[in-house]
Amino acid sequence: MSIKINTNNNDIGIIEYVSSLINKKIELGQNVLWFVSGGSAVNAEVMISKRIKENFTGKLVVTLIDERYGEVGHSDSNWQALIENGFKVSMLQKISVLKGKNFLDTIKDFDQVLKSEFNNFDFKIGIFGVGVDGHTAGILPHSEVFNNQNDLVCGYETLLYNRITITPKAIYKLDEAILYAMGEKKWSIIKRINEDLPVQDFPYQLLKKVPLLTIFTDYKK
Repeated sequence: MSIKINTNNNDIGIIEYVSSLINKKIELGQNVLWFVSGGSAVNAEVMISKRIKENFTGKLVVTLIDERYGEVGHSDSNWQALIENGFKVSMLQKISVLKGKNFLDTIKDFDQVLKSEFNNFDFKIGIFGVGVDGHTAGILPHSEVFNNQNDLVCGYETLLYNRITITPKAIYKLDEAILYAMGEKKWSIIKRINEDLPVQDFPYQLLKKVPLLTIFTDYKK
């Protein structure tokens, strides 16, 4: 496991890094699976999508790290937020999460697709956000996701949303995780990145088990 920290006051660093990395991998003949997040990372992901070369159709597949369950296109959907902010999908293949099915079938379908497709990709990368409570993806502290050892996707109810998220097992299959942590509220999280904290208390610590964790933050020691 390796951790790289990039300190920037804006999103230019993550935009240039991820878009160049994806383009380079595909130029080398690799198939890439790109996991994206909602929340604070949306604007950066939109800009990254616009820098993916047009002739890479078929080599790049995009899907969500986590989604809020509901009808396709509902107002709290992470995917809908990406689309409304200009995420460029015309040249991308995607693995959809919401398909108009009930909650349990939606979870099952997403899990089955990932289990079927994961090994078809040479490079798998995810952009993760982090909450002030230490959660990442749709994995809240002490959530039932930690009881799921076999699946790549888990769904569970919370007070605000029915969440669908990739599991620790899926995270560990990534080749690189990008942690986007901009804003003073996230500084306490980054300060403790090298501490050996319990993952159930601080789920973002799961990302340290990916072979390469690259952090983009405006925190300065």
